[in-house]
Amino acid sequence: MANQTQNRFNWSPKIIFTIAFFGFLFGLYFIFTREPAATPGMMSISEISREKDDLVGKFVTIRSKSIEKLGPTSFAVRKRKFFIKSKPVIIVNASGKVFDLPTNKDTEVQVTGTVRKLDIPKLEKEFSLRLQDKVYEDYKEATTIVAQHIALAPEVNDIAANPSKYYNRRLALTGEIENIKNSKMFTLDEDDLLGEEDLLVFNPTPAMAVNDNQTVAVTGIMRPFRMAEFERDYKLTWDAGLKKEMELKYKEKPVLIADTVYPSRVSSLDWEMW
Repeated sequence: MANQTQNRFNWSPKIIFTIAFFGFLFGLYFIFTREPAATPGMMSISEISREKDDLVGKFVTIRSKSIEKLGPTSFAVRKRKFFIKSKPVIIVNASGKVFDLPTNKDTEVQVTGTVRKLDIPKLEKEFSLRLQDKVYEDYKEATTIVAQHIALAPEVNDIAANPSKYYNRRLALTGEIENIKNSKMFTLDEDDLLGEEDLLVFNPTPAMAVNDNQTVAVTGIMRPFRMAEFERDYKLTWDAGLKKEMELKYKEKPVLIADTVYPSRVSSLDWEMW
């Protein structure tokens, strides 16, 4: 009886290998096909394509690497799974600022704007744009995001490793406000963005009041902190004590010159593979 029980569970190496192999394939399927957890304010490309009728007129934020240029002010975004592309989402840049795609294809782009239907004459008239009809012949049924904000959204480690790479570039960063110096200046804690130091943000024309520990999205241009240049460019009226403090702590360190600061609508990324 004992021998029969032992033989019953004496599986051959071939059976064990087969079970392990199919378990491995199932694991790959789960990794490459799962959707990101739902998070407030963040939409994936597949969600926008799937729910486009319900989202028209809604304000959304996406981040993606899979962006291709269609025209001077427009882009197409597709989410990829293996070698299959989803239906495209068209981005129309209505921010009033020129945007160039990153040369590094691993750098994400963050877009915040309103979901619309692709009505070219209406968009041209409303936002004073020139969109070439022929370019969009293959996208007539595509969902459109009219972008108020569009910027590079590099990985935290990339900025920490080489901040000068991002000087004079438009960036979009999200983090928690700390150390408010005055109505125009605070630091942004983004999980070791600059190692042990938080990123200094200077907002020359604040449009909203900010609070400690508030999570915000900030878009702007990154540059090194140089007191003489800041005094010249922004006509600072700081007292001698604040000037000395800023010089000692931030001289030649990166600072984000904000043109927009708004409550964060991004709490996770549009998860993409490849």
